[in-house]
Amino acid sequence: VKDYLKSLTNVTSIIVSHDSGLMDDVCTHIIHFENKKLVTYIGNLKAFVQKVPEAQVYYEFKSQKLKFIFPEPTILDGVKSKGKPILMMSNVSYTYPGFNKQVLNDVSVKCTLGSRIAVIGPNGAGKSTAIKALTGEIIPTNGTVWKHPNMRFAYVAQHAFHHLEEHLDKTPAEYILWRYSSGFDKELAYRNSNKITEEDKAIISKPIKIMLEEGGKMVEKKLVVERIVARRKKKSSYEYEVKWQNLPDTSNAFLAREKLEELGFHKLINLCDEQENSRMSIGNKPCTKRFVIEQLGELGLETEYAGHVQIGNLSGGQKVKVVLAAAMWGKPHLIILDEPTNYLDRDSLAALADAIRSFEGGIVLISHNRDFVEHVCKTLWIMSDGRLRKEGEDD
Repeated sequence: VKDYLKSLTNVTSIIVSHDSGLMDDVCTHIIHFENKKLVTYIGNLKAFVQKVPEAQVYYEFKSQKLKFIFPEPTILDGVKSKGKPILMMSNVSYTYPGFNKQVLNDVSVKCTLGSRIAVIGPNGAGKSTAIKALTGEIIPTNGTVWKHPNMRFAYVAQHAFHHLEEHLDKTPAEYILWRYSSGFDKELAYRNSNKITEEDKAIISKPIKIMLEEGGKMVEKKLVVERIVARRKKKSSYEYEVKWQNLPDTSNAFLAREKLEELGFHKLINLCDEQENSRMSIGNKPCTKRFVIEQLGELGLETEYAGHVQIGNLSGGQKVKVVLAAAMWGKPHLIILDEPTNYLDRDSLAALADAIRSFEGGIVLISHNRDFVEHVCKTLWIMSDGRLRKEGEDD
């Protein structure tokens, strides 16, 4: 793109960019927005900074104006160190339906509370697909994905606006209130890996043998599961409260996680986990307009926009802040960001970098912004033609 722009000898290009390398290599003039006026400076970014020293921030990730605050994650059962895996993929391969070529080929990775991972590689190498498999947005063709049962993650997709497409007539505060109105994160709970297919329905509708108390005696019955209602801790695992078809709630029974997995109820367990984990995170913070607007403010969106402007009228950068704030409402243990730098200005990027550095949970981000990656990440996952290799520190 740089070479093409520089080759245009009789065409004017007007570029909106926060990429300091691009502005140095391509630009002959800088038009700077100052006190609601446009001021033109001759030369590239470097020449502009020599004339306006405070513009040095365009080369750095420091912001005096803006601060982002990520919420502190809650404690995870059995995780005593930041190096213990909380999300893993083992030997995962994936082929899109109708295609022959594998997009992911035998990928194995782990994420911890101490992770600061950048996923890099050319377009089409499989970066976003790997993240979708990791988050459960797609189901691997082969291999397994494991997550800690209590673990919550925030996922901001590459096209962050996809989260908002059906909510453009809501204000940012109304969108977050809708997303968490049931006491859990609707977007996470109903993602693809939790959707009940016809195959799942066939498994769920099969009667299972169960011992129930009737008239002071234990009687064996064959019953069909209607849904999983709740979960409780049992030593090193969990038990789940099962509601039976055509029976009152008083007949509900607690079954061990391992037993339910053996019977094929993985998706019902996952759905219950998502809902219980969300409730654990937001229990001490009422989902009210006042608190939601506060949260949006902690991610850089002013009160006026947070409470009164429809999402459809916000800029790209403001929409990214809305999606970030919505994802953070659930107090995640792991934050997964796919190209977060696309729409954020230099101040917002600096605030994001500071928030990532001080966050007590793990971070995985896909980015082509080398400056940003070098500022915040210590491990690289390098994707090439569907394969992944690791460089840098291990967690």
